[in-house]
Amino acid sequence: MSDVSTTGSLTVDPGHPARREAEVRHLLAGLEAELADWAEAAKARGPMEKHRSQIESAVRVVSAALGRLGGMPAAERRDRAPELVLDLHHLWDFFRGKWAMRHMPRQRRFLDVADELAWAVYDPVRRAAAPRPALREPPLTFLNRHPVPFAAARGSDFEELLPSGRQRTMAGRRASRHLPFPVIGIPWSASHHLPSLLAVAHETGHHIEDDFGLTEPLRTRLREHARLVPERLAVWEGWVGEVFADVCATLACGVAYAWALIDVLAAHPAAAGGSAEYPPLALRVLVCRAALPDGESAGLPGAAHDAEARAVVDALTGTGFEELGGATLPALLGLRRPAELHDASRNLLAGTGSRRNDVPGVLAAATLAFVADPDAYDLKKGYDPKNVGERALSEVLALVPKGPRAAAASPPQRAERDALAGHDLFDLFDRLRTDG
Repeated sequence: MSDVSTTGSLTVDPGHPARREAEVRHLLAGLEAELADWAEAAKARGPMEKHRSQIESAVRVVSAALGRLGGMPAAERRDRAPELVLDLHHLWDFFRGKWAMRHMPRQRRFLDVADELAWAVYDPVRRAAAPRPALREPPLTFLNRHPVPFAAARGSDFEELLPSGRQRTMAGRRASRHLPFPVIGIPWSASHHLPSLLAVAHETGHHIEDDFGLTEPLRTRLREHARLVPERLAVWEGWVGEVFADVCATLACGVAYAWALIDVLAAHPAAAGGSAEYPPLALRVLVCRAALPDGESAGLPGAAHDAEARAVVDALTGTGFEELGGATLPALLGLRRPAELHDASRNLLAGTGSRRNDVPGVLAAATLAFVADPDAYDLKKGYDPKNVGERALSEVLALVPKGPRAAAASPPQRAERDALAGHDLFDLFDRLRTDG
């Protein structure tokens, strides 16, 4: 007798439920084992030790959702777990891929340096914002296909950043609104041109604004201290996020950031013209000038001064932020010994080290070396067979201390936060099922 009915459906095999139950156990156990492997890799002296706080956070979020899934009634778990585990894998792949690419030596070298630049800009603010810093993991940089660098904030929807661009199911799409730490995307092509890396300092400025609640304080400063006429105030309020990020990057990397910005935007005339959210390139350079110490903007193209740009920068940097323990941005982010950058860039072009001992300073010096002599930047110099960019990367890596970038152990508040996020993920799945 045939096992297939005349309508084409297969006769139910009495052994199928048991096989399905075993399959579900395998799927759950497989994801649990992978999460455990990543957590182990992030422990002290492990290969991913630098990313300990990020990995622990992401593992806790997904583990909490997975635990709720495993606790479903048996019949419901058999029916729904395979699809939901696949969605969790897809969510986890957002993190998995970014850490996995660090196992390739060339990519790891570049991304380790990018992470260090982001940390050098982010950590002073994080410390100043105590007692909240324990809940703030550092930004994670990654290489991607997007043509320009970008920042995705903690807690934002990262569906469009998933490997295939979209989640498989509606439940998964809703669940992608749970980014547990900030990320910074860098174009793959930029990994072969070190001056592009200074954009990381700008994107970190966006994370500082988001993580430490500075959006409204920035707007208040514009309204109360910049003394702009109403029509111009409205324009600058639309620009204030980008202006703040430019100011952060300029303070951290000096005049080198302005040169990197010019090169990037001059190659994209449409972007250089500005928009409701972005000032035109000429005005952004004026903002950078206003944020630099006196005498450090020599050589930059365009006007030497602009009253509006100066007023805006003074409003943002002139006094301390209550949210940052009363500290000013220059005090937290200001580049050490900016007047020595040009000497450091000449050292690099001459084939020696920059003689800087700070991450932003080394990268800024390499960028100025490129600006001064792009041909010599690529030539093999002296005792070192590598070009200026490669030697600068090596210098930065030699400055990196051992141990994780954030706290060595997760405080209870962070664990509680991540567990709640994981339960929220599961509730989104369950609510979609209930609502149909």
